[in-house]
Amino acid sequence: MLPTIEIGSFRLNVYWLIYCLAIVAGGMLGFHRLTKGGVSSRHALIGVLLIIWAGVAGSVLFKSLVIALRDLALTGELAWQLDRGSAFLGALAGAIGAGWFWFRRHGVFLGRAFDLWIVPVPLGQAIGRVCCLAAACCHCKPTASWLGLYLPDHDGFWAMRYPTQLLGSAADLIIFFALLRLERAINHRQAGRSYWGFPGMLFVAYILLYSAKRFAIEFLRGDTTLRLAGAWTLTHVFYAMIFLVALALSLWRWVAGGRKTSSHVPGTCKVPGT
Repeated sequence: MLPTIEIGSFRLNVYWLIYCLAIVAGGMLGFHRLTKGGVSSRHALIGVLLIIWAGVAGSVLFKSLVIALRDLALTGELAWQLDRGSAFLGALAGAIGAGWFWFRRHGVFLGRAFDLWIVPVPLGQAIGRVCCLAAACCHCKPTASWLGLYLPDHDGFWAMRYPTQLLGSAADLIIFFALLRLERAINHRQAGRSYWGFPGMLFVAYILLYSAKRFAIEFLRGDTTLRLAGAWTLTHVFYAMIFLVALALSLWRWVAGGRKTSSHVPGTCKVPGT
């Protein structure tokens, strides 16, 4: 939907420009937070690059898998091919795997490392959601409310629709600032020698907030084909399960020792030998 920038023979797709901006912004902030938290510059740089590349690969593979399974359910035929789109759950899974492998290999305390690099993720998402508006993907249901914007769907049919791309971007910004506020509260408590929280708390909080946001916005999406009943879709079930698992994990961590004093505080990851 947004134009392609042309300067002579040079052409720049606005979608990929915004996509790269989101990755660069999130990656730079993640690198800054990791180095400030005590991770060596080398380990932080390689870790961030691995997380980014694994996230991109995971997003493409997951989206292709979802499309293949959707086509199998609708047509009974399985046709696998790499899709040009992306799916954030695949990106998150790839990033978690890469982060776990790299930081664990180099002795970084995983709970705090994940807390440090997860905070920039919703900021990158907030920028990246504009890509969806640029590509007219993730289209929304028609509406006559004041929230409506004149937007197309996948087939190019224009109508007043819920701007879920922009709503999602705003929600991601709220999540970003909420995580910063939570981190500040944890640091404030620990500065006063009163431990509160547990290693990995920011990461789990992000999963909870993102799942709740995606669950709510799904009611306004118009591009879901796997519907269960009425406005309920398979996506609702999926994110509800993720939310419940994250909630159970956070409660277990809290009860299992989250209130105990820890020598590792947010922003002070220690890497042996650095």
